[in-house]
Amino acid sequence: CDMKRFDKMLKDWAQSTGLATVAVGSDGKYISGYYNFTDFCEKLTRGSPEGLRRCVECDRKGYGTYLCHAGLVDFAAPITLEDGTLLGNILGGQVLPRKPDLEKYRATARELGINEDEYITALRKVNIRTPSQIKASADLLASVVNMFVRTSYAAKRHAASITERTEIISSLSRIYFCVYYIDLSADSLLVLDSTERLHVFAEHGGPASRLFADAAPVFVKPEYRQEYIAFTDLSTIRQRLLGRQNLALEFETTTFGWCRALFITVKKAGDGAAQHLIYALQHIQEEKEKELATRLALKEAADRANRANRAKSEFLSQMSHDIRTPLNGIIGMTYLTSEMELPPEARENLLKIGTSSRFLLSLINDVLDMTKAESGKIELRPEPYPAAEFGRYIESVIKPLCRERSQKFFYEPESVLTDLVPLLDKLRINQIVFNLLSNAIKYTPEGGTIRYHVKETRLPGLRMAMHVDVTDNGIGMSGEFQRVLFEPFTQENRNDCSELRGTGLGLAIAKKLVGLMGGRISVRSELGKGSVFSLDFDLDCVPADKDAEAPLAQAGDSGMDSAFRGLHLLLCEDHPLNQEIARTLLEEKGFVVEVADNGKTGAAIFENSPVGYFSCILMDIRMPIADGFETTRLIRSLGRADAASVPIIAMTANVFDDDVKKCFEAGMNDHIAKPIEPDVMFRTIYEQISAAGRRH
Repeated sequence: CDMKRFDKMLKDWAQSTGLATVAVGSDGKYISGYYNFTDFCEKLTRGSPEGLRRCVECDRKGYGTYLCHAGLVDFAAPITLEDGTLLGNILGGQVLPRKPDLEKYRATARELGINEDEYITALRKVNIRTPSQIKASADLLASVVNMFVRTSYAAKRHAASITERTEIISSLSRIYFCVYYIDLSADSLLVLDSTERLHVFAEHGGPASRLFADAAPVFVKPEYRQEYIAFTDLSTIRQRLLGRQNLALEFETTTFGWCRALFITVKKAGDGAAQHLIYALQHIQEEKEKELATRLALKEAADRANRANRAKSEFLSQMSHDIRTPLNGIIGMTYLTSEMELPPEARENLLKIGTSSRFLLSLINDVLDMTKAESGKIELRPEPYPAAEFGRYIESVIKPLCRERSQKFFYEPESVLTDLVPLLDKLRINQIVFNLLSNAIKYTPEGGTIRYHVKETRLPGLRMAMHVDVTDNGIGMSGEFQRVLFEPFTQENRNDCSELRGTGLGLAIAKKLVGLMGGRISVRSELGKGSVFSLDFDLDCVPADKDAEAPLAQAGDSGMDSAFRGLHLLLCEDHPLNQEIARTLLEEKGFVVEVADNGKTGAAIFENSPVGYFSCILMDIRMPIADGFETTRLIRSLGRADAASVPIIAMTANVFDDDVKKCFEAGMNDHIAKPIEPDVMFRTIYEQISAAGRRH
């Protein structure tokens, strides 16, 4: 016979019933594909030598519908010609007759040497069918297969008559409570089986297409009615069945609960379009209740997790703000006091206070950054980052740290592409570099050497490859520690660095940030000789704007001091100590500072000032009456020439990525985190004032 059609028949039957099936020849070899075979049987039970032995014994003895050694219902039916010649057998089943006794199956798993949890997990995926359903399905398959084989053998006669098909299909009533045979060309149907409730719609006769439209308002719940009418639209069914053997729809009825409706193609025309169909309805109430319960449980779990995440984020944000605010006072007042004439002992004490407070700040930053990295909440904001600007960062931040420990530092740019500027998230690349260099400084003895070497290579288009080596001749690391040093909270237990330990998060954060930027980080180290950390990035670029870079490149501390002298600056800050610190720092640089202790007052001061009076506004976020976001939006909306252009810089203890994003969305130009780092504050103010000048 036509083995492709034979194989497709088995496959369609398996898909429709959910039972496993395969055909074997008289020699015991497969003569078709095998379908719906369960992992429980094939991978686990038969994967065990003892299980395979038992399965083979069942296969040899099994006949009709029978219970295999593993407690699953199987069936075996002969494939014969009309004269009784045995051609082979149809084997299948692999379903449960009832809800399984899990303890019994755990005992079986132990007997067969199978992992119990895997065995039970696979068991739960096995379909459950009643013996009568299995027998009906097996009888149906055996009848169809034998009919197909016999008619093919008898000179490939046409399909059996409608009566023969009806006798076979009627066994579907064991599974489906309503079965219609539909002739699409005649728009007619034959009721093979139906409940009395539905039979009334068919007994009046008329077109098959009208039956579904008439039944829908009575039979289908309103919320599923339109979908059901579209599904049963016989004018479009041919098109929807092209390339498919069946269609299914799950919906809720007014009488029978949840049901599954199926259209199954029985006969096709020469162009492949369906001519004759089976329409069947199946009860799935129990199945659907389990599915809906699972969905509800998953939704509730997701809602609980989302609420917990929101609460965690709000707690961390509040904690960060509440710790940074007093830290700003400690660090700021320490800085201001250190500028005074002091005895050496007092100056030494201030240095220790500053070091301890900055260490505490680094711990807070590390914990918050690790939390954000693990929850996927770090968003990169690439922007042009010229080499000269990065060099100034190294000059102002790293070199002073090396000078404190009498270390030699070499910044070694090689083959810098002067016509391209890489697009980088400045904050995050600086954080990565600072983590690596501060570790090098920390773990290199006084008088040691640290090098930062960077090489740029041109790639096709506006792209470059950047390779960075951070090298030190410090204490180095063991090979064992190098295998885990990028994991969170890992530190090497060594007596020679016990006073230098932090959270063990810096390198873990650096690795996550490098990964987010599409880069790679690696390390080579040897105990007593030092370490080399390497970074590799492939970066998008923009053409260099040398005119834009020149003013910043020429500006040192003295240049900023002269640029700031006499400029008017509005400081919106509600905390008295923070006001004092910021005002003192700014006035020392020559600014004329006006202070507003809430957002409403700050907006009023700006509105009542002459146009162009203020060169910059420093904006706290958490203020009474009007917060920093509201105040910024109010200032930007004022109908005056400088309202849209005056630089507004957030200076706040709100440092989460969402906080920074909200600042830019409100109309601010930049963000400075508290505790205030004076050099960072002055550099940011200078850059924003310079940028505002270039815009004009």
